[in-house]
Amino acid sequence: MSRTRLILLGTAGGSATFPLDGSPTVARQGIASALVVDGQVHLVDAGQGVARQLTFADIGGHGPAGAFSGLRGIYLTHLHSDHTMDLANLVHCGFLQGWPQDVPVDVWGPGSRGPLAAVPTPGNPVVRPSEPTPGTSTFVRHLLEAFATDLNDRILAAGRRNPFALLRSHDLLPPVPVDLDRGTCPTVDPWLVMQDDTVRVTATLVEHGAMFPCLAYRFDTADGSVVFSGDTVPSENLVRLASGADVLVHEVIDARYGSWQFGPGPLGPAQERAVATVLGKHTSTDQVGAVAQAAGVGTLVLTHLVPASLPTEHWESLVTGFDGRVVVGEDLLELDLAPR
Repeated sequence: MSRTRLILLGTAGGSATFPLDGSPTVARQGIASALVVDGQVHLVDAGQGVARQLTFADIGGHGPAGAFSGLRGIYLTHLHSDHTMDLANLVHCGFLQGWPQDVPVDVWGPGSRGPLAAVPTPGNPVVRPSEPTPGTSTFVRHLLEAFATDLNDRILAAGRRNPFALLRSHDLLPPVPVDLDRGTCPTVDPWLVMQDDTVRVTATLVEHGAMFPCLAYRFDTADGSVVFSGDTVPSENLVRLASGADVLVHEVIDARYGSWQFGPGPLGPAQERAVATVLGKHTSTDQVGAVAQAAGVGTLVLTHLVPASLPTEHWESLVTGFDGRVVVGEDLLELDLAPR
């Protein structure tokens, strides 16, 4: 029996809620996945609804009161809001839903970008100019400090533990210097993030516009290996990281995104620029198969679906150039890794 399983908690790309076509009250939840290894939960990204989805997944069979009890680590691929917006919810809900009390949960994610990617436009200043591109550790600290009134009341009145005692945040940066004037994704070898007796986690840089660093993660277990692409255009770094993996969980955008966003056209200049900007940060349906084929993976799982309103049957026939199995992601879909 496999000790390792993949659970897609949320499969939508983007920070908004878009109901599925024909289902006005049903929508994909925000991007988040759980890799469960020997009962330990490794959470990749924390998009909208992740606390809710972990509850419904009931990974350890403990019910709502113990839904988070197996949480071992959280791995943020980058700091866009659609990948991070429910991290605070996890902590707050965790007080009543079994957040581990014995060992802090590790939160891994990108370090600071450093300088801004562009000069601010006059009349439209950037947020927090003294530190405009904080990394994961600073992000987590500010996120929790924003709830100081609530947290301190519960610490003093209910005896709850300080959340900073229940998690540890880590900034990840590539092991080689990166000249951002020459791009955000130079060739780099995968590097070690963490390793214990059940899993080895490595990371690499991927390319997602001006965001830096953007990360992909690989999890190697006794049952097999799973790679999460994060948000990226087709990436040689990712192909190298995913080489020979059993499962590649890869983001995807419909190559006809412009017609879904703005109608059949013709598009105006501003609309064309908007579409080009979005497509220039993601991997399209006519590209993702070649990435999986180059990496030699066994199964390609599509997630972070854009537009998220399109149903499963829309995506099923769009991937070409891949000889392996293609799975269109669905919220709460589970895949077991076959034991080796």
